[in-house]
Amino acid sequence: MLRPSIVTQPVVPARPLLLAALAVVLAAPVAAQTQDPERPVLPEQRALRAFVSPTQLTLLGERRAVFTAVHALSGQELWITDGTAGGTRLLKDILPGFRGAYPSSLTPYRGRIYFAATDGEHGVQLWRTDGTERGTVVVTQLPGAPGSDGALPAELTVFKDALYFVAKEPDGGFQLWKTQGTAQSTVRVAAIAPGSRALVRQLTVVGDRLFFTATTAEHGHELWVSDGSAKGTRLVKDVRAGPEDGGIARLTAVGRQLYFTANDGQHGTELWTSDGTAEGTRLVKDVRAGDAASQPRHLTAMKGVLYFAADDGHHGIELWRSDGTADGTRLVKDIQPGPRGSLSSPMAVMNGRLYFAATDGESGAELWSSDGTEAGTRRVADIAAGASSATPSRFEVAAGRLWFSAGDAMHGVEPWSTDGTAAGTRRMADVVPGAAHSMPVGFTAVGDAVLFTADDGHGNERLWRIDRAGRLSLLGDPLQQRLR
Repeated sequence: MLRPSIVTQPVVPARPLLLAALAVVLAAPVAAQTQDPERPVLPEQRALRAFVSPTQLTLLGERRAVFTAVHALSGQELWITDGTAGGTRLLKDILPGFRGAYPSSLTPYRGRIYFAATDGEHGVQLWRTDGTERGTVVVTQLPGAPGSDGALPAELTVFKDALYFVAKEPDGGFQLWKTQGTAQSTVRVAAIAPGSRALVRQLTVVGDRLFFTATTAEHGHELWVSDGSAKGTRLVKDVRAGPEDGGIARLTAVGRQLYFTANDGQHGTELWTSDGTAEGTRLVKDVRAGDAASQPRHLTAMKGVLYFAADDGHHGIELWRSDGTADGTRLVKDIQPGPRGSLSSPMAVMNGRLYFAATDGESGAELWSSDGTEAGTRRVADIAAGASSATPSRFEVAAGRLWFSAGDAMHGVEPWSTDGTAAGTRRMADVVPGAAHSMPVGFTAVGDAVLFTADDGHGNERLWRIDRAGRLSLLGDPLQQRLR
């Protein structure tokens, strides 16, 4: 078990439209020099491991992780680590020079990690890596749209025996594709709609079905489903009849049932469910009666039940649960009595309990947990004593504990963890000593340590590790100034 010790100073997938904006810049011709002529590079920034902004830490097996990071000389590229300083290195400089390949949507599949990146010649395409430079290769050159964008693959999702994704077509629309890792197996699943209006997104696996949302001129942006074949890819239901969008979002699997939020034009944004048929796609409950919206959010599955936060117009934003029926959809607990609401963060699940940030109106936003019952919903710890708020967030389960960011009265926002008890809730490190914030995020167990991204006190987001003894160390060369 990781234990704290005294230490010394020595982390909704990328979306097609975001990638489209980035690709125009990233796929431009590469300058001959390796340094940005408009930005001076300090000697310390030339060090081999002087990388910043590590993101998308993704396990490759149990003892290695691949991530993206920015180096002053190579731009944003793919890196790999075994959880030690010596085992952290640039994996491959896909686009040589300071611009970088801008890898995104890192997704494990069949012992490799697949991602989107640009080599500067073909735009953003689908790549894979086995953790070696030689084994980091493009899967195939997807047709994409004319110009420098490329195919902009995104929404990478493992379903059945293939990796599904969204890719841009020559006509400018985004359609559903799949691959098994070879050029020959990379095919378009179905053409949802012709032209640039087509947009597939929010791929979500529910049992043996792949749900997603897609746009057509006739129905707007609505709910679709696929079994992986062109024939089995179809509109589920036009939730908001006609060309207007149903506002479908927050697709969440609970067993073999899909839950999501939608607006049918009559009830406001409320909780819906679907079994993949038109008849089985319905409003679960009009939590906030009439055309007002309860705005369900933070949808989370636990033990076959859906938990979410919503505002019924009487209690404010509080914790709710649903079994998919109107009668079985109810308030768990009015944590802060009255209309002001309590719940302020996404939820995480560990050992059969929900964890989230909430306020009871007396203490600030603190760490709470629930077993799904009113009696079993309680505050775990008052980290920032009294009316002050610790504002726990960025929850991740790693190494058998729940890790999160929070701030107490004496320290800024730093890494914390809990076993679910007040006594077992503790600050794991003071990365930036004193009241300054390190803002940790992306907690991931790699080997015998937990890695995360946090500020180094100079404005640089760096990669850190905390080992089983609670010792903090930087995975990289130290920087004394901000890398701009």
